Amino acid sequence: MNARPGLQRLLLYSHDTYGLGHLRRNVLIAQDLLRHVPGLQVVLLSGSTVAERFELPANLAVVPLPPVVKTGVDEYASRDPRLPFSIVWRARAAIIADVARRFEPDVFLVDHAPQGMKGELLRAFDSLRHRSPATRIVLGLRDVVDEPAAVRRAWEEQGVPSTLRDVYHRVVVYGSPDLVDLAGYGIPAGTLQRTTYCGYLCRQPAAEPAVPIPGWTPDMQVVLGTAGGGGDGVEVLLGTLAAAERLGLPSLLVTGPLMPAGDRAALQDAVRASRGGHLEEFIPGLEGVMAAAGAIVTMGGYNSLMEAIPSGTPTIVVPRTWPRREQQIRAERFASRGLVRVVEGGEGLEVRLEDALRGALEAPRHAASTFDRLGLPRLREALLEEARVAQQLRVRRHAAAEGPGRPAVEPLAVPA
Repeated sequence: MNARPGLQRLLLYSHDTYGLGHLRRNVLIAQDLLRHVPGLQVVLLSGSTVAERFELPANLAVVPLPPVVKTGVDEYASRDPRLPFSIVWRARAAIIADVARRFEPDVFLVDHAPQGMKGELLRAFDSLRHRSPATRIVLGLRDVVDEPAAVRRAWEEQGVPSTLRDVYHRVVVYGSPDLVDLAGYGIPAGTLQRTTYCGYLCRQPAAEPAVPIPGWTPDMQVVLGTAGGGGDGVEVLLGTLAAAERLGLPSLLVTGPLMPAGDRAALQDAVRASRGGHLEEFIPGLEGVMAAAGAIVTMGGYNSLMEAIPSGTPTIVVPRTWPRREQQIRAERFASRGLVRVVEGGEGLEVRLEDALRGALEAPRHAASTFDRLGLPRLREALLEEARVAQQLRVRRHAAAEGPGRPAVEPLAVPA
């Protein structure tokens, strides 16, 4: 069998134990590659329960993993209380290994977790080593994982440095080296030499975004509050609503599809009692609405800021501080560049937000000139480079074997 030309099969892994960030990032990567690489097949392994809410590319196959919920730092439970976590973990690990074995990707791009959730990728790595040794395994890391000391401690306990050294052919960082330095995470020196900083992965806002508030015009200075998936965002959205009311401004609050029912009910009651509040659960293409808003209040998740900052709309961040300080670290670094303003959560949030919103709305808008938003094309080139290496390795193995090459690939049956 002849070697496949270029990048033809890409396998993506997104553990999706909390929020929407990992799923949205992987869908964005898939969309970009499918748009630019002819004939590409992409399979996404995802534990998200809301993947169907997004507009997915036609050539993206999503293989669902049994969902889990995050209960603490590196602690998880089955989303279905009838199933023990141990059974769910084994099922996820088996599905991942089976898909990797049968799909035989040119590149396997792993998001965020070097060993997967609680090591669920290790079996797949072993399967690829024997079944498809030419597959290039790449780790994609967001700009900030957590405090360096906490990451070093957790990774050392889990044996992650040896996985980085022995398994991964490359690490790509979705950020800039002037804002984050991975050396503090205890990554082996050899792995650092195989690390590429791509810049930030950003969507382009729609030219004419559809906005859900009747009669919305640019001079309305609508305050947009968004909380990502919404699992812990009710405090931020209630504070946004109250601050906008104090300023006499309309507000649009987007809860996210993962907000608990009780929190959403409390938010609905507050909106009904307000003069200018408007509530939505989910808005496809939210980055376009951000561009039309007067100001944005958001938490400090990677994807939320990758949409807010390029919009040029003044952005105020109320970062999550538990169970990781990732959002706080990112927000503070972006604030030091003048890209966002940071407000601490907790009691009195609406007063602090009122002051921050007043200052943001009075300041002139400016483009985020210091923000590197070229992550997608650089990531695409990095993955194409790895695919070319995979192709060369297959050609050499075929020549050495002097036989028919690899056995035919079993068809991948994706669950409906």
